[in-house]
Amino acid sequence: MKFLSLILLFAMSLFADPMTKKQLHVLQTVRDVAKSIPDKNGKTYENTLSAICITESDAGQYTIGDFKHKKSFTKASLGPMQIQVATARHVSQNVKKLSWLNKLNDIQLAARLLGDVRLSAQVAAHYIVLLQNQRLDHFCAISGYNGGTANYTYYNRVMKNMDVVNHLVSAGKLS
Repeated sequence: MKFLSLILLFAMSLFADPMTKKQLHVLQTVRDVAKSIPDKNGKTYENTLSAICITESDAGQYTIGDFKHKKSFTKASLGPMQIQVATARHVSQNVKKLSWLNKLNDIQLAARLLGDVRLSAQVAAHYIVLLQNQRLDHFCAISGYNGGTANYTYYNRVMKNMDVVNHLVSAGKLS
């Protein structure tokens, strides 16, 4: 009987959804924001940004990255999309809708990136659109999101997570 229960428990764990409700909410927020921010050809990047969100923060589970004790908090990657203050400033200088970010000091901006999923998604969506418009190549745009020009390791991780996103969408967990 115990053996049968263990097999049943194992089988159920194989089909369990690895995403929590909170993670699904973060991903849906990212998708909703991304759908409203097209590139110059009218294309949106909700699947790409969802996959990047999983890659960067495990869909909002880890909201502080690249932080070391000797490094300023404002240099860390923050929020579910792991945006650095410098990146947010770059985006805000190129996107009029986000120019209000320039009025914040670095600590205020870091706090907003850390605590506001929608803002993190807006900056990330505009950033990927800027990269896509500049680089004209999806591989290079995704590599650029992680600070490179040809980052195969990062790109492959994002593509693997794209499969997770596609599964969540086809299962009706994300729209």
